[in-house]
Amino acid sequence: MLAAVQAPVIMMSQNRQDAKDRLRSEMDFDVNRRAETEIQSLSHRLSLLMDKMEDMEGMVRRATSPAEAQGQ
Repeated sequence: MLAAVQAPVIMMSQNRQDAKDRLRSEMDFDVNRRAETEIQSLSHRLSLLMDKMEDMEGMVRRATSPAEAQGQ
């Protein structure tokens, strides 16, 4: 008789816990998706900065090469 009373209470408790776990999983997924988007954005910005630095390095090398050639 005790088992007949306990079983529905245990099942309700498990269902509530499942609902909490599902909500937590959905929230984690949303956080991970936003983090991925932010990381992609930062990666793109970093690539742009690297390209600009390479361009500037090339400009500096071209600007210093004639000066070095004149000094020799």
